[in-house]
Amino acid sequence: MFGLTTTRNLRAAEQAHAAAWNAQFRQTLRSMYAHRLTRADLAAANTALTEVCSGIITARFQAARDHEHYRNRLTRALLAVARWRAEAGRARREAHLLAEQLLTATSGENTAARRTLGLTVDPWQVAVDALNTLVDTGAAPHAQTDGIESATGNERIEYDHAAGRWLLVHDEPSPVRADAP
Repeated sequence: MFGLTTTRNLRAAEQAHAAAWNAQFRQTLRSMYAHRLTRADLAAANTALTEVCSGIITARFQAARDHEHYRNRLTRALLAVARWRAEAGRARREAHLLAEQLLTATSGENTAARRTLGLTVDPWQVAVDALNTLVDTGAAPHAQTDGIESATGNERIEYDHAAGRWLLVHDEPSPVRADAP
């Protein structure tokens, strides 16, 4: 029916067609494999992206909780500072009032009360208070008969044997007489 040439031509055309079909089939398989790999890569990337996003969201929620926690701690600390300042102010006012009362009761001679009120304190009065503190504790210091005199000569500390206390004595400077020889 067909001649040899026709059979060869048909077989060559069939083989060419089969080769083209085979090439196209291989290309389709490669494309499907590539799509499958791409889908697997996308799934892995999508999973990784989901994990990263979950981590970011979790971190943001944790940061918000931490922020709220530290804000509350700071608020409590500031309230405590305000409370301590108020208590210190009350204590300062009370100490001031007690120092004024003590200063009034001692005719202005109490060194601690003068310091509390911010008044000037005579260093000689401090020395007298220190010596009287020694006497009160039972460790009476040895005193010279004439006491301790200041460098200016108008103040001295004397021991009053009758009272058993040290006293600060102010000497009135003698007026300089113009008619003195």
